[in-house]
Amino acid sequence: MPSVVLINDTSLYAPHFGCQLVGQTIREQLARTGTALIAAFPRKLNMSIARPYLDRADLVIINAEGTFHHGRHTELLDLARRWPCALINGVFQDNGDLPILEQFEYISMRESLSAAEVRSQGVLCKRIPDLLFASSMLRSVPNLDRDMELGITDNVLNKMSGFSPNGELAYESLKKIARCQKLCAGRFHAAIAAAVLRVPFSTWDSNTWKTRGLMQDIGLPQLHFQSQTEAIRNVPEIFDQKIDRFVESAQSKIETMFDTLSNIAKRNSVARRCKIAGSGLKIFRADDQTDSYRDAA
Repeated sequence: MPSVVLINDTSLYAPHFGCQLVGQTIREQLARTGTALIAAFPRKLNMSIARPYLDRADLVIINAEGTFHHGRHTELLDLARRWPCALINGVFQDNGDLPILEQFEYISMRESLSAAEVRSQGVLCKRIPDLLFASSMLRSVPNLDRDMELGITDNVLNKMSGFSPNGELAYESLKKIARCQKLCAGRFHAAIAAAVLRVPFSTWDSNTWKTRGLMQDIGLPQLHFQSQTEAIRNVPEIFDQKIDRFVESAQSKIETMFDTLSNIAKRNSVARRCKIAGSGLKIFRADDQTDSYRDAA
């Protein structure tokens, strides 16, 4: 079984339903593809602890999410200098020239504006929708009485502008959205939840272009606005069927991506074992009750 390490697992430190369910989805997809998650770390790494796991991994998956914009936290990308890495599921905006991207074995961004930014640096980049679209918890929220006429979320730039998804159990946040007849979403993951739960919604700008990119990809750029006031004024009454089509295609694309990541990890596992066998080191097989390999000494 190939093994992976997850870096920037935001479910470990961000009290937000979207981050929690992205972490859940990663684990579900790795299990589905028969890929072992041997360790998961937050953005801030203690390398003395992380290095032994990184050395064992057939692939290091860096969950980009909202991390890489305006030059923030790009030092994490340097992991690709030493270990086989994939960069997935994120925003990528205004980071300057980063030749390190050429070292990644796989890159995908979750909306077209970020994917185009990566491609502008001369590297391949897939566009795969945010992993929340494939969350089993989100997709299993039951139909609730829609007794809230209009829900309004807050925003990273204005945390007093509506209800916040931070600090609650994920299911409680999802139920709030499911009860809305309409939603004005200042949060990227709130918009995705509304899409899956079939709540008509509009969106407004935050600190990156991720939500604008999402609405363009869905085919509803006219429902994204620069201000919350405009978004409230223009919340649609009817749920557009374009959203249903995007939601269903998103899950398929996410599953295909994890199939690819699993195949990359398998390929790397075989290559490493062949290299070790050629160097005279012993390979520990499954009947040795381990999936790892060690020096014969």
